[in-house]
Amino acid sequence: MRSPIGRNAQYCASLFDVSICNIAAITNKRMAWIRAEAQLSNTDRDMLRVISKLLCVQHHYMNLDMFSMADVAEIIETLCTT
Repeated sequence: MRSPIGRNAQYCASLFDVSICNIAAITNKRMAWIRAEAQLSNTDRDMLRVISKLLCVQHHYMNLDMFSMADVAEIIETLCTT
């Protein structure tokens, strides 16, 4: 499939074990999250928690006085690219 949207649709259909014609059966975020979470290792899950907390700090939902906002951005970038 040459279309990026088509490839994404095909990937989602195979991931959730539905036919491409029945892709609308993937209807809720909970179903998607349960499927994705089942494939995560404990290390990945821990990393996601740290990134989530740092994103909350970056968007001012939480406060972390020991690091500057530039430090937080750098940490997020490093965690997401390594």
